Amino acid sequence: MTKIVEDCAKRRLIDRRELEFAISFMCQRGVTLDDVPMQLARYYYVDIDEVNDILAEMEQAEATPAETTKPADTPAFSKVA
Repeated sequence: MTKIVEDCAKRRLIDRRELEFAISFMCQRGVTLDDVPMQLARYYYVDIDEVNDILAEMEQAEATPAETTKPADTPAFSKVA
């Protein structure tokens, strides 16, 4: 009797550069950062700690530029006459 080789085995996705590429690719396609780990784990064996580190860095990078672009001396709102 022959041994059945499973054709749908998951690949390992543990290299940081590959994870960064996969996460940025998914985000460009509209996947939210909260859904990324679940989607990756569905199709790959992933280093979930590395995924969480990358997502934390991405969230921090998204939050930082938005805070620095607003000048400090402008009012929060202005009256329109």
